[in-house]
Amino acid sequence: LVGGTTFFLDFGILYILHGVLDLNLAASASVAYWVSIAYNFTLNRYWTFDAHERDDLLRHITTYFALLIINYLFTVGFVAIVGLHINYMLAKALSVAITMIWTYPAYKRLIFVSK
Repeated sequence: LVGGTTFFLDFGILYILHGVLDLNLAASASVAYWVSIAYNFTLNRYWTFDAHERDDLLRHITTYFALLIINYLFTVGFVAIVGLHINYMLAKALSVAITMIWTYPAYKRLIFVSK
């Protein structure tokens, strides 16, 4: 549920910023990515993984941020390059599918693990 709603939030923001407002694709993808990530972190930490211990917050944020940097660079680069050849929304969907391969296992095994 969290992943699905994050996906729609990310796509909705991307569509509005680039598809409707005609803002730069890389900038639109960046804004959509970071807004949806804040939403995703909050719901995953407090609801999906029930990992809301105060002592673990810094560790969760640090490891989550490291994963975000990897995913962000991949996503924006992928959408900017592949979006030149196919529809930018399809490029975004492909980037999400690819990052899902490593993101959920990282959440479960590395990030939202309680002491």
